[in-house]
Amino acid sequence: MVAAARLFQEQGFNAASMEDIAAAAELSVGTVYNYFKSKAEIGLAIYQADRDLVQGATDKVIANPPADPVDAICRMMETDFETEVGYLDRAVWSALFGASFTDQSSLSNAFVSDELMRVDQFRKLLQVLAAKGKIDAAADLDAAAEMLGALNLWYFMRWLAGLQSGTGDAAHAILSAEGRAALKRHITQLTRGLLA
Repeated sequence: MVAAARLFQEQGFNAASMEDIAAAAELSVGTVYNYFKSKAEIGLAIYQADRDLVQGATDKVIANPPADPVDAICRMMETDFETEVGYLDRAVWSALFGASFTDQSSLSNAFVSDELMRVDQFRKLLQVLAAKGKIDAAADLDAAAEMLGALNLWYFMRWLAGLQSGTGDAAHAILSAEGRAALKRHITQLTRGLLA
């Protein structure tokens, strides 16, 4: 997966072949095919590894969120953005994301599943905050979780767009100091409808 990610970064998803991946991993092509039937399966494994890592990290925020709802939601997004498999960077995500909207329906499904996991994590966090009396239990937590998921995706897409426009390098973090301030402003506005 590390070798594939490096090739996706350097060549793009479509240009990297299974043979290239095997050579970069110093394995025979047959060995690679024993584990992955296609590049899409490797991409799925990368998505899954990242999703599992992010879910584990955000589960910790859900279990013990900051008392202030704005801080709790910001911490959740920051944790998501700061938690990443070590061999992934913006160029790899850009290659995988682009492939998911071409002929790789399994990658598209993985991307959607990944985003739905994040919405579910926001829902769980909001339920915990409501149970603690920090937000109005009568608020539409499902709608709020969906909006937070959309905002989370917006920050991710903005980060990817920075690479495409040449305004950032592949290793640049999703949230700069300016980004953190903007995130807090956005979350403050969104939580107004959740307060009792």
